[in-house]
This record gives sequence, C-alpha cells and structure tokens, in this order.
Amino acid sequence: MMVSGFFSLIVYRGFMKELGYGFYLQTLRGVSQQRIVIQERSGFLKILPFVIYPDEIPPQEYVEIIDLAKRRFALQLLIINGGIFILAGTAGYFLAGKTLHPIELMVDEQESFVADASHELRTPLTSIKTGVEVALRDKKLKLADAKALLKSNLIEVDNIKNFTDHLLTLSRLETKDSKIQMEDVDLMEVIRQAVQRNEVLAKDKKIKIVTNLTETVVRGNPHSLIELISIFVNNAIKYSPAKTEVNINLVKSKKKAIIEIKDQGIGIAEKDIPHIFDRFFRADSSRSKEQVDGYGLGLSIAKSIADVHKGKIKVESKLKFGSKFTIVLPA
Repeated sequence: MMVSGFFSLIVYRGFMKELGYGFYLQTLRGVSQQRIVIQERSGFLKILPFVIYPDEIPPQEYVEIIDLAKRRFALQLLIINGGIFILAGTAGYFLAGKTLHPIELMVDEQESFVADASHELRTPLTSIKTGVEVALRDKKLKLADAKALLKSNLIEVDNIKNFTDHLLTLSRLETKDSKIQMEDVDLMEVIRQAVQRNEVLAKDKKIKIVTNLTETVVRGNPHSLIELISIFVNNAIKYSPAKTEVNINLVKSKKKAIIEIKDQGIGIAEKDIPHIFDRFFRADSSRSKEQVDGYGLGLSIAKSIADVHKGKIKVESKLKFGSKFTIVLPA
C-alpha cells in the first residue's frame, strides 16, 4: 500500500502539471474555448479533450476546470488504492494463514513431542530413583536384595536405551538430508530375518507365524526393510491372544511388491486408525485389553522407512477381529 500510495502521488502531481500546461498552450495558440467542453452524464462531469503537455502554470480562466479535474482524478486514485488495499489485505490474510499453519503445526508437534518424551523418560527414571532410595533407607539390606535391585535398575536402563535408540532412528529417517544406501534386496530373505527376530516372543505366546512368499526383489536398504517388517510382525504378536496365527503374504503385482501382515488380535478402533503412525500414539484399546510394553514409536519408524523407500502403508482393522497391514513398495 505504501508503494501504491507513493506512485499514486507521483501520477497525481504529474497529471495536474501536464493538464495545466495543456490549457496554457491552447490559450497561446488561440484555440477556441469551445474545444474545452464539460459534459455532464449521470451526475458525473467529463472534461474534453484530455491533453498532456510539459509543466506550466495554467491561465486563470481555467483554474475552476482544473480544480474539478483534480478532484475527480484524486477520487479515482482513491478508489483504485482502496480496491488494492482490500485485495491485498484479503490475500495477505489468507496467504499469511496458509504460510503460518505449517509452522503452527510444527510448534505444536514439538511441544507434544517434548511432553511425551519427558513422560516416557520419567517413568523408568522414577522407578530407578524410588528403588535406590528405599534400598538406602534399609539398614538391613541383604546382598541378594541389592542384586535384585541392580538387576531391576539394569532393565530400566535398557528401556531408556531402547527408547533413545528409537528416537535417534526416527530422527535419522525423518531428516530429509539423510542418505540411506540402497541396493537390490530379496524381500523373501528380509521377511525370514524379521520373523526370526520375533520367534522367541511368538513361542512364548504360542503364536504360529504362517508365511506365503513369492520371490521378489526391490531396491532398498536391507537393514531398514528388516526393521520395517519386524515392527509389524512384533506388533501383530504383541496384540494377539495366545494360540492364534499371524499370516504374512508376499506377492509381486506389476511393478509393485505387496506385503500383507494379518493378525487375529484385538484390532484398532476406526477413530484411532488415522493417528496410529503419530509418534507416541497408542490406542486406548491396546492399553485396556493388553498390557504391552512400548513407547508408541514403532509405527512412526515404520512409516518413515516406507517413505524413504517411496512406499505406502495401508491399514484395515476392526475391533476384536484383528488387523491387516499392507506394505506396498516399488519393485
């Protein structure tokens, strides 16, 4: 608006000077006054002809006409600048909102992340602190009890280490500048290794893992892909009742590799599905039906790995009827 007002002022002053000298030259050349016509139409006055000449002082007899032209021209500039002000203000309001919205989301996400991370770290640290304080107050503390306390504290320290490892993995994957080495990867071997990682947990719950695999090769990072499949297999086992099945299918369709991991677990509520890939999110159903260890970071890591490999993850789930996760990777 400042630029528009500045140029409007220049145009206004230049127009007035040129108009005044135009009338001056017409007088010097003996131009008949009939050439200077003022027409009235619909309540508006129109000055004819419109002549532009260099700067000069107009003759006295045309001062009234020039004053009329000044008022009309100033009004037109005012209307134009008013329109620019309204248009620029409206556009600025919406553009500013559109620009600031991602920043607002980022700030909210950071605040939520700090709060959630602090909560997750506080739990094991509080447990360690409480155990040590109780032991120090016990004057008859036995060696066996001290060893049991140290063992418990060691488990909590491992939990903190696992938590920080997950955060570092997630941060590395979400960094756009991070470069992960890609190579040709056999998905059958990737799935076998991911299943092998979770065999102990599956045996403890007497869950059978059934695989139906087709030889498929994709371009990717083998360690990241093993982690991706392992996360879904691990979740399928953890959230499934004992003595059930987890089915893993691998097929190749056109230029896509499709991996399906289906369980017979507790399922996910429809309202929770859009949020399951958010950091630290754990559905209420999982907390109420099963006491499962975790930090709500696994699916966030899985989503980041899929994004790095330009893949997609689809979710189908129904409470009490299990879930099916479909991973689609370019092949």
